[in-house]
Amino acid sequence: MIIKAGRWIRNVFIGLMLFVVVQIPTLADGYWGWWGETQSNITVWKHWVAFLALSVVVWIILFMTYRKVTSSYKLFYELKSSMIVQAIVVAVAVVSFEMLISLIFSTSVESENYEIIHLIHSPLGMLTLICSNIVSPILEELLFRGIIQGVLREALPGVLAIILTNLLFAFGHGYQIESALGMFVVGCGFSWLLIKTKNLSMPMLSHMTVNWLVTIINLMFI
Repeated sequence: MIIKAGRWIRNVFIGLMLFVVVQIPTLADGYWGWWGETQSNITVWKHWVAFLALSVVVWIILFMTYRKVTSSYKLFYELKSSMIVQAIVVAVAVVSFEMLISLIFSTSVESENYEIIHLIHSPLGMLTLICSNIVSPILEELLFRGIIQGVLREALPGVLAIILTNLLFAFGHGYQIESALGMFVVGCGFSWLLIKTKNLSMPMLSHMTVNWLVTIINLMFI
């Protein structure tokens, strides 16, 4: 019992550390105030070098962890057109749900969205789009659906593992009840997609689609 509890504590600690690690590439996605940078005084190529280097390092860390703790799902191969269609449909469905939640609770636009839109219109615009809508979804899905859900499904009943995974996913994206509820459903959509296709690249694709749709909506209405 003590050994089992120790393993759980270790896994929780590793999970927390990985959640911090997965945010590291975003350090390149913004002005380095500590370096005296402003929108009119920025060296864009340094941000690109930092972003690419940090993204590669974080991917290696997450991928090695994924291969070590679980190998339940395929990754980046045996893609089928039906899977891609499912990924896009799930993305549209969960974004529609998020918009409905916003209307019901009259949720205000979070400051993070304003910051991202500001960065998109800055010299770091392309880097921001790639980071937010391509790299971050890939890394987050490798962490949440690949590592966390994979480990929990080996230790807990499937439904409970999915609920716990997506509670962590939801509160990792904000602490407002309305926002957390929307993200929980979004995460459940990704988890369903993973179980349905047995291919980790599908929730990654769906997550990227969600982020692109949200970005387009924000650009249109903010």
